[in-house]
Amino acid sequence: ADGLLVSGCQHATVGSIVEGDFLLHSQNHGKPVYKKTRQANGLDVMLYFWDDRDGPKFSGWWFGPKVGGEQIWAYHADRYSSLPPASGWQVPYDGPID
Repeated sequence: ADGLLVSGCQHATVGSIVEGDFLLHSQNHGKPVYKKTRQANGLDVMLYFWDDRDGPKFSGWWFGPKVGGEQIWAYHADRYSSLPPASGWQVPYDGPID
């Protein structure tokens, strides 16, 4: 997929950051990286996959301002999907599934 639309986030603060149009940007750990077409609060919004090189609890799909960065807005533990999962995200990343 060259692009995707993120919608349906119930968390008011995170939703305003992660929702919107994303375009294919690059690859990371063998899977696509997407970048939101508009910044949020002056930050890029990236959607990317991280493998288990740092341990299984860090492996999965992530929303954050940069690939592999410390700041994270949402997380999905699916390590096997070749594309970002459509539902079941944890928002915020350490919170309940949205």
